[in-house]
Amino acid sequence: MATVSPTPATAGGQGGLRRNSLNLRRLIFIGLAYFSLAPVIYLNMGFMETDSGGPVMPFLFILITIAVLPTAVSFAVMNNRRPSAGSGYTWLWESTYPVVGLWLGWMMITTYVVVAALYPVAFGTFFNALLSYWNVSTSTWTGIIGGIIAILIIGYLQHNNIKLSATVISVLMVFEATFVAVLALIIVVRGGTLGHFSSEPFNPGAATLGFAGLSLAAIFAFLSIAGVDGIAPVAEESNTPRRLIPLATILMTLIAGAYWTLVSYGFAISVPVSTVQGYVTAGQLTPVLPIAQHYIGGWAVLVPITGFTAALASFGASLYAASRITYAVAREGFIWRYFSVLHHKFQTPWRAEVATLVVGTVALFGITLWQGGVATAYGYMGEIFVFFVLILYIFVNLANIIFHARFRRSEFNWLTNGVIPVLGIAIDAYILYKGFFVSEISLPFATGSSIVWFSLAWTVVGILWALWWRSRRKLGSISLSAEV
Repeated sequence: MATVSPTPATAGGQGGLRRNSLNLRRLIFIGLAYFSLAPVIYLNMGFMETDSGGPVMPFLFILITIAVLPTAVSFAVMNNRRPSAGSGYTWLWESTYPVVGLWLGWMMITTYVVVAALYPVAFGTFFNALLSYWNVSTSTWTGIIGGIIAILIIGYLQHNNIKLSATVISVLMVFEATFVAVLALIIVVRGGTLGHFSSEPFNPGAATLGFAGLSLAAIFAFLSIAGVDGIAPVAEESNTPRRLIPLATILMTLIAGAYWTLVSYGFAISVPVSTVQGYVTAGQLTPVLPIAQHYIGGWAVLVPITGFTAALASFGASLYAASRITYAVAREGFIWRYFSVLHHKFQTPWRAEVATLVVGTVALFGITLWQGGVATAYGYMGEIFVFFVLILYIFVNLANIIFHARFRRSEFNWLTNGVIPVLGIAIDAYILYKGFFVSEISLPFATGSSIVWFSLAWTVVGILWALWWRSRRKLGSISLSAEV
């Protein structure tokens, strides 16, 4: 294992990230906010039902939750062995070869910056939904204005200490999740009275567009559950990270999967799939809004309002991940050391957070204008995120195997360090192959295949970047920081 070495973050009396700032409750709330409980239903329902041609959201959520559990176990195991803000970057550096870990650091920065950039466009989508609810004309530019508002709000919140911002995220997340659950319950009760109960939401055969349609819909389901890594980058700021981070990782994964399965049933039986498809075709910003208007009348205004709070909570949680991995790579000097300097009062990587917000602003304008709206920009960036996070998941499962085979052979467990990570690699690789190299690549360039080509090109750039650093520094002589 690596030993701790002085870095710019620890030099000059800064002392690194503030330890013991996050307890189990805060960690779970941050993780659930990263999972995006309400936005998953609001923003993914149209994509999932349209792509699959059936009301199969509950089936997909059960399937994807089971599929991601092996990877969640690998994250829990590795967080127990080596908690670090660098998480997968650190684990692959030390388990395999430093150049592999460095390349994964590139991929992780991309992953978390992309997911952070998702939420300004999500906020803009709900901003437009609220304007439409009030019969105010909306456009791409009103959505962009909403995204800018989100960036300013989160920038202000993140400038404060992590305890305060985590508390705000927790309150917002509970508010959104409660409303969505109550709305789903109302739909189920009324649907039951009207005789609309059905087992079809649990039947893959209800997907009229077949296996190809299910594969496309599964990308958005995986976008939902691809959050098992969300709290790993805040390990250095948590209480007893070797115990709490693994526990929180498993708990939040199971809670999120159960929540989506249960509440999505209500929305799956709320209206026919053809009606949802009609909403999407007509440019309805989220199918949940007209559905809510049908079931709860004027209270439907809470859909865009909770969409605001949900997008902000998820934005804040994803900004933690993006800034911490940027900080972890910067403190070793592989990207501008400027990003390794912490806030003088709160000991947070504020400069890395600002950089992420700047990239998010550029993406808000660039991708929204290219895709023709904030809702389509959300779908586009969401699929890019899934591509990169699947790469991360595959390599973390690999780290689980190699780390124990090389350094903890006496503790090697055939199940948790063998069968489970192998299963995780197989599942993640299959989703990557079917979702992107079969389904996405066959779509038009602007809306589908460009996602694959961009992601592959960026991956190659990361490989060249890592090899360039290997030629400039003796990576094997570097001991990564922050053993906790």
